[in-house]
Amino acid sequence: EPSTIELLQIQEGMTDQQRMLFVTQYNSERKDRSVALVLSIMLGTFGVDRFYIGDIKYGFIKLLTLGALGIWYLADWFMIMGAADKKNFEKAQKIFFTIKPK
Repeated sequence: EPSTIELLQIQEGMTDQQRMLFVTQYNSERKDRSVALVLSIMLGTFGVDRFYIGDIKYGFIKLLTLGALGIWYLADWFMIMGAADKKNFEKAQKIFFTIKPK
């Protein structure tokens, strides 16, 4: 998850209306890091965790290699939450640029 401070910094200079739009859109698009971890443990061999966070390319690679024969599957138990945080931050920045103050 982007930290609260990072999200507030992204929102600096926004009007109340823009801020509300940002928060609403971010909350509807963000992916829960705990869900990503559970999916990684239960279905990570098939890339479901990567598909969930929006890493479509890596999801297909994991699916086709069965989690790189189990190695990537296990490694993602430790990496998937950070990957979800990174994707959420990228989404926050993208949303900002679509509604940024002029």
